[in-house]
Order: sequence, then structure tokens, then C-alpha cells
Amino acid sequence: MAEDPSASSKRLQISFSKVTSIVEPNWSKLQPELLRLILSKLSFAQFIRFKAVCSSWNSIAKSYVSSLRQVPWLLLPGNQEHHACCFFSLEDNKTYQIKNIGNLFGNDAWCVGSSHGWLVLLDDEAKPFLLNPFSQVRIQLPTIERFMFQVNKSYFIQHLRKVFITKAILLSDPSHDNSYVVVLIFGYLSRLAFCKKGDSGWTILSGASQGYCDIIYINDLFYALTSDSSIEVWDFHASLPIKKTEIHPSTTREMLEATKCFGNLHSCQTYLVESSGDLLLVLRYIGNFVNEEGEVVDEAYLLSGDSTQPLVCPYQTLMFHVCKLDSREQKWVGVDNLKDEVLFLGGNHSMSLSAQYCSGFEKNSIFTDDNWNQMNEDDLYGGHDLGKFSLEEKIVKPFYACDLRRIDPPPFWIVPNPW
Repeated sequence: MAEDPSASSKRLQISFSKVTSIVEPNWSKLQPELLRLILSKLSFAQFIRFKAVCSSWNSIAKSYVSSLRQVPWLLLPGNQEHHACCFFSLEDNKTYQIKNIGNLFGNDAWCVGSSHGWLVLLDDEAKPFLLNPFSQVRIQLPTIERFMFQVNKSYFIQHLRKVFITKAILLSDPSHDNSYVVVLIFGYLSRLAFCKKGDSGWTILSGASQGYCDIIYINDLFYALTSDSSIEVWDFHASLPIKKTEIHPSTTREMLEATKCFGNLHSCQTYLVESSGDLLLVLRYIGNFVNEEGEVVDEAYLLSGDSTQPLVCPYQTLMFHVCKLDSREQKWVGVDNLKDEVLFLGGNHSMSLSAQYCSGFEKNSIFTDDNWNQMNEDDLYGGHDLGKFSLEEKIVKPFYACDLRRIDPPPFWIVPNPW
């Protein structure tokens, strides 16, 4: 029996109709619970791509941001050709760029602090400002001209701008807090000053000492570390900050021995950081380069391998010593194991994280950025002294490959904040 051509046409039409009737999934309609589960598995770079998919995913991401893993990125010198800002991520061992952001930094901006995903910077005229490089929001702060005293402004900008402020931190995130406060260590005497949102100038902290080394904000209290390893605790909730207590812990025998052992030092930097409920004092011993035989050398050759160009008067981190505060006995107690924790120290707000957050972390270690206070001692070097220190092995290892003898501006830790 002959086949009816019209019937064949109908079958073809039906077959074609079946193919075209396949329904594409509507990804914007995925259940919020499933999307939050996905978010819990993502790195920050993947989080940024996630929230760009559609408005509903962006909304879920915004509600999840407080649960986002607080894994710091390393801020690196940008690509001037593309006006880009560069970052190195330990999570996936990659370098990322944010393009067309150079105008927000301005010319020759100098970073003096990092908190809550915001950088505290001085522009080329020593005017301070806050910048979130991820949301690209910039907030101008009051000028610091009152601290210049009798120094000519042009002289200050040229010679003192990059050394005048030792560190600055934010007590809260300006993205979510309309009453944020910025506190900084400034001047040759390392004093404290602060400004609150809406202030027209900076206020020197009344009743404070001098010779401060580090400042942190934990559990709604401000902690300031002095040069003699004492601690002041301040409450910033009142209209004027109130000093709640002073702690003068005795030093450990190990601290004294370590300082004696590293007598040929350029400097010793101290940091204050909270880790697993303990308040830690970390001493960073910085000295001359040491060869494989453990001998101190006066000159070191460039990391690129060019043995014809000595790096005169170099410095590098030699050792760390960690103590925790015994508040009952009022003394520092030596610590030789951070367990699962990893410390991130440097110009940033010091922080401690669990090593389980990503495979790039090594537990019981300290990640540091450059000793940027010595950045301006010589034009030949600087920005090179960054690495991770193992408390178990007692050695500093590289974590970011770079053959430059000078990284300018120096690297800086920042916790990415998308809003």
C-alpha cells in the first residue's frame, strides 16, 4: 500500500514539533535554599560571577554576603595601561584584575590601612580617603593638615607622606554602618587620632599614651598595642572614646632570648591579633639576608639571578615569635602551635582564619605582606619581603612568585567586599 504523502508530512511536522517543544530551564527560578548551598561552595571570584547572572541571583547573593568566607586577597601594583587594579587570590592561586579603576585611586596613592574590604589611602597631596575597589565606592575623609604642624606642606608631601601614618583601621563597614569610625596611628610619637562619619576633622585621642605599634577592633572594643607590649582597651560607643582598662603583661623569657638572638636587626615589628578567642602578640624579626649556611651577608643579589647587581642594605623577615595573653596572671605566654589557624599580618587589620577554608592555606602558619615601613629607605628595593612563615619549621617560604626587586606600592592584604 502506498504511503500517503500528507501523512508523512504530518509525521515530520509532529517530529519537528517535539524537538522545538523542549523547555529551556529558568535558572532565575531556582529555590533560594539551593542557591545558598551553591554559594557556600564558591570562592570570591566565583561569587562575583554568580551575582552577575540575573537580578534574583544578585538578590540572594546580597542576603548571603554576611556568610561569605572572609579570605583575604593580596593587593598588588596595578596595570597602568588598562588603569587596572591587580589582586592575588590564595583560594585559587590566581591573579585577577579590575580594569578602569585607576581614576578612583588617583596618582601615586599610598595605602595605610585595610579593614572590612575598604582601603585607607592618601592621595598625592596627602588627602586621606576610603576606597572599596570591588564596589568602586570612594569616600573622602577630613584632611590631616592639622597634624603637619610647622612643616611646609610641599615638604610633607614629598618626604613625609608615606611614613607619617603607621596604620589606619575602620571599626565597622561603611557599606552597612552610617556611623563608622576611622582610627589611625600617626606622627613620630605614634599617637592615636580618630574621625567619625560627618566629622570635619580628626580628634587626637584624649588620655592615650604614645608609641603605639598596632591597633585592632574585636568584640565591640578597640585594642591598642604599645611599644612596651602593653595593651589599652577603649570603648568608642560614647560621643568621646573611653579608656576601659590598661594591661601591662610581663614579657616571657623566650621573647627576651629571641630579641637577643636576632641582635643584628633592622627592626622588630609587633602585631596584635585575636585568634580562637585568644589575644596574640606576634613579634616579627627583620634583618639582613642570610645565606644557605645561615651566615648573614651584607649584600644580596637580585632574585632574577643577575649576580652583577648587588642589592645593597637589603632586609628580610627572619623569624616570628608568638605569645598569647594570660589575663589572669597578667603575662604573655609563649605559643608554638596555632593549630588549625592561619594569621594574616601586615598593614591590614590583623586577622586569623581557619586553614580549612581553602587548600591554599597551611595551618599553623603566618602570611605576611611586605615590611612597608622600610619601603622608602632605598630606591633599589622594597615590596619584596612577603611570605608565609611556618611555626613548625621556623622558616619563611614564598607564596607569590615575583622576580621584581621592588614592588611599588608594596603588597597589601584586603578582604574582598562586593558591596
